Amino acid sequence: MEFCIDTSVKVGFEYGYKITIVEDAISTFDNEHLPADKILSFYKEKIWRNRFAQLKKQQKEILAIN
Repeated sequence: MEFCIDTSVKVGFEYGYKITIVEDAISTFDNEHLPADKILSFYKEKIWRNRFAQLKKQQKEILAIN
């Protein structure tokens, strides 16, 4: 859920960690106001990306490990 990830990202950032979110490996639920895809898009583009964290695609992270 986005609020669990959001809190972890912001606390890690405050402690000086460099945060990477694998953006296609997170999810959430629809709520009474917005569908899940809109919620995640908002968090990824308006809050996390290049502010609190780097967002990367799963395939790029797997290739970087190998």
